[in-house]
Amino acid sequence: MTRTRLAPRRASLAALAVFVLWACSPEGPRIFVARSIITMDPAQPRVGAVGVRGGRIVALGDLASVREAMSGDADVRLDERFADAVLVPGLIDDHLHPMMAALLLPMHFVTPFDWELPDRHVEGVQGREAFRARLRCIERELSDPDEWLFAWEHHPLFHGALARADLDAISRRRPIVAWHRSFHEIHLNTPALEALGLDEQAARVHPHVDWDAGHFYETGLDLVMAPLRRRLASPLRLWRGLGLAREAIHRGGITTVADMAAGLFDADLEWIALRLRFDGDDVPFRTYLVPDARRLSAHFGPQEALARIEQWSERGTHRLRPLHAVKLFADGAFFSQRMQMGPPGYLDGHHGDWLMEPEAFEAAARVFWRAGRQIHVHVNGDAGVDMVLDVLERLQSRWPRRDHRFALHHVGYSRPEQSQRIARLGAIVSANPYYLYALGDAYGRVGLGPQRASHISRLGSLVRAGVPLSLHSDFTMAPARPLRLAAVAVERRSAAGHVLAPEERLDVGQALRAVTIEAARAIGAEAEIGSIEVGKLADFTVLGSDPFESASLADVPVLATVFEGRPFPIAPRPATGLQ
Repeated sequence: MTRTRLAPRRASLAALAVFVLWACSPEGPRIFVARSIITMDPAQPRVGAVGVRGGRIVALGDLASVREAMSGDADVRLDERFADAVLVPGLIDDHLHPMMAALLLPMHFVTPFDWELPDRHVEGVQGREAFRARLRCIERELSDPDEWLFAWEHHPLFHGALARADLDAISRRRPIVAWHRSFHEIHLNTPALEALGLDEQAARVHPHVDWDAGHFYETGLDLVMAPLRRRLASPLRLWRGLGLAREAIHRGGITTVADMAAGLFDADLEWIALRLRFDGDDVPFRTYLVPDARRLSAHFGPQEALARIEQWSERGTHRLRPLHAVKLFADGAFFSQRMQMGPPGYLDGHHGDWLMEPEAFEAAARVFWRAGRQIHVHVNGDAGVDMVLDVLERLQSRWPRRDHRFALHHVGYSRPEQSQRIARLGAIVSANPYYLYALGDAYGRVGLGPQRASHISRLGSLVRAGVPLSLHSDFTMAPARPLRLAAVAVERRSAAGHVLAPEERLDVGQALRAVTIEAARAIGAEAEIGSIEVGKLADFTVLGSDPFESASLADVPVLATVFEGRPFPIAPRPATGLQ
């Protein structure tokens, strides 16, 4: 069968039409019609009309049947603005960090690949000299001699190794902070080290700090975050950063996000900032909050951490909703090759790191498990997955729980038999398929070797084993574009264009489920969102072409979203390439 899609000009005209026709309509019952409405409900997979009242879906089917179902509503309106478009359930990103994005988005992006940001397009640069040349150019263009230079997305496999001396060569006067692509590590030049007033003696003995190189990574990052936060989280900078994050989320067609480490930096500051920027009537999405239990457990012990989380969980608004869940961390970052790998380990002989030592991880997990909390775990390597599953098996054996939805997040590299074990233990997975796109080629050359690197994000095996699977961005680890993530899962194409382990592909239906109903299930919200069904919230993402008929999900235009029955347009802009 020949696949078709809207030509770029037609898609742009459709986007423009949606934007021009949109107006803030008065509240009231209405019927939306579309070229096709994909429901994600197997009992009724496609319809032509959906009726909405009070922000919820009250009827769906063909136009005649929906009109009949809503015949008692005297003021019902027929809304035809999306008549030429395709509606899907509101897209969901179940692992995203608004505050992390707010800190990074105002920085200078010096990236291996192009990025399309809400306020600019960034051309990627690769190579040691090209990276340093970009930093020198940025430094020369800063007019304020007291302004710090914050740059994000250094990666040694694309930009060469980095040390304090390299940054000092760019400036011995201006503080420079070069943030690694993983967010889990940074390099500082000498002026930055001096300005932050760090304890050199304590830093030199820390296992995750190389003082002479100005390198702080994994738990060593904790030493610099407090003094850095005073500069990164100034009111004006935070206001701008959260505004950019909000725009990126909306442009991705997302109507629900989960902040999968709320309180990562400062719980009270984050709450105030999110109330100001993510809680107004003009915000077209809701945010579920999952607290970072690792940091609290490390500082206060798991039991006190639970008490503090329970107090914090009492907060909540219509758009900001604490979940009865916590976030723990197992091994190190995938982008840094600090995940814990099983035999044969890393081919260059280095070793991964634990963000929580196995004993500390189990002690914390035990407290939150017995308190009935859903546990979400950052885990990346197959040895990390083994450790986490061992703990889950012991918890389930001693204190059985039904439908616990213990969730493994990222799962960058796993072995085939681990998919079966995850299914047997009743766990779920939220994966970041962008690892394959960005790192599949590079990790085949360094660290993992081609066989293991080609099996990054072993998604097909998980689905075949019966593991509930969702996809996330971990924004800004990947673009906040669920359809872009779904495209990687379907195509398994690396940045260099190589198809890696095609047997691990998802089909289009599986990929769409992973950013709708399965993403809702991962955060326990499937009764409210994730599919277009009577009784659920009226969240839709409006597309310019049918995802099942498009050559690539990455090319499907997102025209608008509908949040609880209210349309929010997305202003069209010319495409400038994939991220």
